[in-house]
This record gives sequence, C-alpha cells and structure tokens, in this order.
Amino acid sequence: MKTQKDREQKFYTKPFASFTAKKQLGQNFLVDPNIKRKIIAGCELKKEDVVLEIGAGLGALTEEIAGQVKHVFAIETDWQLLETLRSRIRASNITLINADFLSYPLDSLSGKIKVIGNLPYYITTPIIEKVLQHSHIFNSLYITVQYELAMRMLAKPNTKEFGSFSCFIQYFADVQKIVKIKSTAFRPIPKVDSCFIKLVIHPKPAIKVSDEKLFFFVIHQAFQQRRKNILNALNALEDKVTLAEIFNKINLKGSLRAENLSLEDFASITNQLKALRRNRAGG
Repeated sequence: MKTQKDREQKFYTKPFASFTAKKQLGQNFLVDPNIKRKIIAGCELKKEDVVLEIGAGLGALTEEIAGQVKHVFAIETDWQLLETLRSRIRASNITLINADFLSYPLDSLSGKIKVIGNLPYYITTPIIEKVLQHSHIFNSLYITVQYELAMRMLAKPNTKEFGSFSCFIQYFADVQKIVKIKSTAFRPIPKVDSCFIKLVIHPKPAIKVSDEKLFFFVIHQAFQQRRKNILNALNALEDKVTLAEIFNKINLKGSLRAENLSLEDFASITNQLKALRRNRAGG
C-alpha cells in the first residue's frame, strides 16, 4: 500500500519526464516533500491572505498554498511551465500570470499581499529590492534564496558577512531564518545549498534618516572600501578634518571599519552630513 510520502514523491518527479529545466532561467524545482511541508508551515498561511507566488514552476507549492488562503497570484516567466500548470491545477482561487516579475506592473495589485517564492539565484537581489520598494503593496516575504545570500541578509555588525546588502534589507524589514535546505532537495541539483527565510516589511523604515539616498550612498562608500577605516573610506565625501569632527560629535571612532558600524551609526553620519551641506547652502 502506498503511503502519502510515496504519492507526493511521484507527484514531484513525474513532471520531469517531459520537461527539461532551462539553465538560463535558473530553474531548480523542489522535489523533497519534507522540505515542502516545512516551507508551507513556515509561511504562516491564513484564510484571509492574498499571496503572490514568484516562480510557480511546476506547482510544488501553488495548490497547497491556495487551499489555505483567499487567493494566489502565481507568476511564471516560462510559458511552457505555465501551460503545464494550467492543465494540472484545479483550484478556482489561483490566477496564473505569464510574466517576468521584474517587469510586471505591481501597481495592478492592491491591498497587503504576502510574497512566497523559490527565487532564481541570478536575479534574487533585484526581486527582493523591487518588493521592498513597494511596501505599500506587500507586508512580508517567505522566500528560498542561496544560503550564502541568506547569511548576508541576517548578518549583524562585527561579522564578515555584514555588508551593504545587510543594511539595505534590515532597513526595510526584519529577517528570520526558517530552514536550511540541502541542494539535493531540488532538481536539477544546484551547486550550493539554499535557505528558506522570512522577511516582515516595516510599515516605516527601521530608523529615521534625513536623506535616504545619501544614507545608502554613505553605506555603499563605506563597504566599497571595507578594509579601510571609516575615516579613510568616506574621505571621498568630505575631508578628513570635517569627518573627524562629525565622528567626534556622534561619539564614533574613526578607526572603526564599515562592518563595525550599525544602521544607527550610518544614520547618524548621514544626518550630520545632510545638516552640514544644508548649512553650506544657506538653509
């Protein structure tokens, strides 16, 4: 007698008999039923949820999600995959969309939407950036990403993983690791392990800055030369004497490196620089 696990395993492996993954699209399909269960449980699905699934693939998660939420918008850029999904999916609360997420007009969506997806490694960062920059539409992300990238997103100051991307993510959202996923959970098997993580988007950014564009430019400059101390790394923004005065005012040692600074430290530097430039401009 076949067990539930046997039936699930057959469901996940059968589609590969007639479909070849496209390397140029970064296609790696989830085939491990146990990981699927952990992902579904980690998504904290509720009946009132509206979900945007990025990269529906062969539907490993799609119908399972649909059975627990109000509606699922499933985006898939590969039209062949989409036709496979269309022929197999029976749930009435799923809208299939053949589109590239990065060019898809998000303003066509409304309300607060939960994002779920197994993101292609080669475009993970721009996908996350696009979601975070539309916080009026999205409230959370439950995504599978490359393990190394997940560690950078979770990284805290004073660690080698902490960098400009860590700052960007943590400015907009709280990040939580849910489960590490071995490469063997996917077909084709990728060269690296993955990680399923949760991002809860802040209604407002984590800290207050007077100039967001300048804030991220300061962070970029600091980490672009991360082996230098912060006084030397930011020398392109102001002369060292002025920078030393700013650091002294906010009780920050110029001998520290970018990885030793917190978001609050970068915000303080930005606010001081903004005030200095405003005064120079006469207002």
